[in-house]
Amino acid sequence: GDAMRVMLVILVAALAGGPVTAMGELPTYLWAEVSVPESVLSGLTEEAQTMSLPTAHWRPEGMEISGAESLAELESAEQGYLLVDGPFFLVGWGGTPTAAMLRGREGAGELILRREANGAVPQVAAFLDLLDQLGLLPENGALDLTEREVPIKLPRSPEDVRLDSVLWALVVHPDWFGFAEAQGLERVGLRVRVVAETDGDLDEAFEPFIEASSNALVELLIPIPLLPELGRDPSVLLVREPFRPHPAQPVGGDA
Repeated sequence: GDAMRVMLVILVAALAGGPVTAMGELPTYLWAEVSVPESVLSGLTEEAQTMSLPTAHWRPEGMEISGAESLAELESAEQGYLLVDGPFFLVGWGGTPTAAMLRGREGAGELILRREANGAVPQVAAFLDLLDQLGLLPENGALDLTEREVPIKLPRSPEDVRLDSVLWALVVHPDWFGFAEAQGLERVGLRVRVVAETDGDLDEAFEPFIEASSNALVELLIPIPLLPELGRDPSVLLVREPFRPHPAQPVGGDA
């Protein structure tokens, strides 16, 4: 309701008061974990469409786009858009680069606001209003926003997650889309193209995402939130970016 929204906006305004002290060009982000209502995903696409929000829903038979001619057009929509892919969703706002987003899966999400160099967080009230209309705001209205800077160096993945540093950095980055583009990763909606080096068969949960496989190399177009789970698969030695110009074309056993 309105009171909750006002509270959220006041909270953000208080946090966004002063200019950012660092002189660096790296953007900072305000970040909050939110509990997403459990049943909201089932009707989310339909709700967004009744609001004329550009929407892309990845169904088993392919991606269904409404309110835009293409994914690129959809993701540049200033007044918000919705991506749904299985249990995962992302509501973006502010075109490119993304000014604000809520991303996650049923039950849990991350609210991420990009902070301008002068410390402002633009259009946050309108974005929160959109989330409220979609039924995605936490019911108690409390948001614990913390400031995060993107590290200059790529972080190492945890020992048990066999992702290369670029893919791990993607997973933890506030702006998946901007980072993927900067790194030259091939991304389609919430999915990214990767190659898994394996010494056995992947868990069958990953089968829907496999595009090609040969010589212990598996090429996948997989939702970004699933990358850590892929990196923990017992048969995976390493998940990495595809080598250019084209992945999974082994020559003399070398991909």
